[in-house]
Parts: sequence; structure tokens; C-alpha cells
Amino acid sequence: MAELPALDGPRTARRRRLPVAAPGGQLLPALPDQRQRRPPAPAATTSPEYGNAPDCNYDLQLLRWACRTLLDSARVLRIDDPLAERWQEILDTLVPYPVDANGFMVGTGVPFAKSHRHYSHMLAVFPLATVNWEQPENRALIEKSLRHWMSLEGAHRGYSYSGSGSIAARMFRGDEALAYLVKMFDTTSRYPVLENTMYGEAGPVVETPLSAAQTLHDLVLQSWGGIVRVFPAVPSAWADVVLDRHLAEGAFEVTAARRGGRTRFVLVRSLAGEPLALRHGIAGAVTVRTPAGAPVPYRDRGDGTLDVDLPRGGEVLVHPAGGTPDLTIAPVPISTPGPRWGLPA
Repeated sequence: MAELPALDGPRTARRRRLPVAAPGGQLLPALPDQRQRRPPAPAATTSPEYGNAPDCNYDLQLLRWACRTLLDSARVLRIDDPLAERWQEILDTLVPYPVDANGFMVGTGVPFAKSHRHYSHMLAVFPLATVNWEQPENRALIEKSLRHWMSLEGAHRGYSYSGSGSIAARMFRGDEALAYLVKMFDTTSRYPVLENTMYGEAGPVVETPLSAAQTLHDLVLQSWGGIVRVFPAVPSAWADVVLDRHLAEGAFEVTAARRGGRTRFVLVRSLAGEPLALRHGIAGAVTVRTPAGAPVPYRDRGDGTLDVDLPRGGEVLVHPAGGTPDLTIAPVPISTPGPRWGLPA
């Protein structure tokens, strides 16, 4: 539950709030007393498939996200949460994430020292985004953590390349993200995603091709930290890209077109009436209006992000000033055709 509300508004958000985020509280009995700093013996936390360690980043990162989300959701939904002080106390006293010269560690005293297919120690970067590229103080940590993880190659599998692709996309590096992603489809490797989108290791592994779909989404639309980012990490080889009613956190539908390497328009429809923060990706002056042509009030943050108050069902169209965009949405040419699968057309 990274953002609120869900598609049908605050009622669903209230219903889902505790079932989704509160399980982080189940970690509390297993964690050491953060104020007295008594290390658990034996290790109380586990990094999945990697091993045990005190203060595993996997658990600390999920716990911090869960407490922050519980507080934020209570504020947005105007809920008087009787446990709010407890969530805040945890945030105030939780130990820092264990790091070393190579970035995020598995946990205190346990470096990330062997190849592993998963990025469990980096969940704060992706998908949680509580440590992110828009925090200048964390950029070096993100960079070296990604580089170190991908330098230990022996145990990498398909999920490693979708994960690294999404992390690079969160660094707004489209070419690097695509370079990681296409490794999933290398049929000379032991575990490629096949032309029919199927993937297997010991058996079928459905979440791996689905994670590749998420990486594709991260290249063309990201919504985290309260901002909807349109075409944030498009590879340079993709001159033409379209989105047709792509869903973003905050219950927004995004339709957009990029032609010849330039964003031609962004159309956003609100499904819940929540405030919209839109990073449109259009260079220079923009026009902000309804599809029918009426001006839409907005606030410009000065970094390409617009704050727009949309009612439920309301729409805003953003495009370069001085023209009228073609709002046609149609398939775009494939930049790098791949092998066909199935019977000839």
C-alpha cells in the first residue's frame, strides 16, 4: 500500500490499510530493543534465501515503510489511529540500515558477499522508494549497491535482470535499465524468458516474466513519493512511445504520447479526486487545459512538476505551448524486432 487511495477511493483504502501495512508490526517482537541496542542471540531477522543476521535490511526496510505508510494513510484518510504514537516511536528509534563500502549489507556484521538472484537487501530502493534517487545524499549508496550486486554474477537469474532494470529506471537511466532487462531474453543463457513469455528454472516461474512487465512500466511511467512521472526513463532507442489509460498510484489514468523522442502530450484523468502532482517531462513552456480547451489552474514547482487539483472524473491535458497536439493513440513501430513465436501470420 505505497500510495492512497485505491481505485474506488477512500473506502477501499480504509478497508485495505491495516491488512496490507500492519503485518510490519509482526516484526516487533523479533527485533531487539532499539533504544538499548541489545543484539539478538541468535539472529532475529532473516534475509530470504541468503541467511540470518541481526538487523537484516530486508526486515528493517519493510518495517520502516510499514510504519510510515500507516501514519501517512491515517493522515490522508483522517483516521484517529490509537497506535500512531507507537508507529512514530519505531521510526524515531529504529537503527540505521547496515551499510559498508559496497552499499547495503545483508545485516549487521553480514556483508553482501556472495552472488544472489534477489535484491532483498535493497527493497528500500525498489519497490519501496524510501531510499531514492531524488535524495542526493543517497545516490552514492544506491549506485554502489546496484553495482556490487550485479558484479557477483554466478547465481543471477531472470528476476535479477528485471530487478536491476527497475532499479536503474528509478535512477532515471533508461539505456542502462534496458540493457539489464534484455539479458532476461538471452537464449544462450541457462534461464531465458522465451518468445512465448514463459520462463522456468526447476519449474515454471510465473513471477519472473511478470516482473519484466513491471520493469517496462518503470521505463515509461513511475508513481511513487506522491509524484506521477511520465516517460521518466525511456531508452534512447525508443523514439516513439504511447500510453493508453495507464494506471498510476493515486487513482489516475495516464494517456500520453512521445514521438520523435519528444513528449507531445500527457492526459490525466482522476478516478478518485485526489491531488495530482505531475512530472510531465515536456521541455519548455506548457499549456495546461481540459481536453475541451478550458484552462486548468495549477501550481508549478519549478522542476517540471505541476500540482493540479482534479475532481473525481476530472481531466487535465498538458502539452507544449504554442500548438494543438494530435491526441491519437495508435501502435508505434517496434524499434528492435524480436523472434516471432507461433504460426506465421
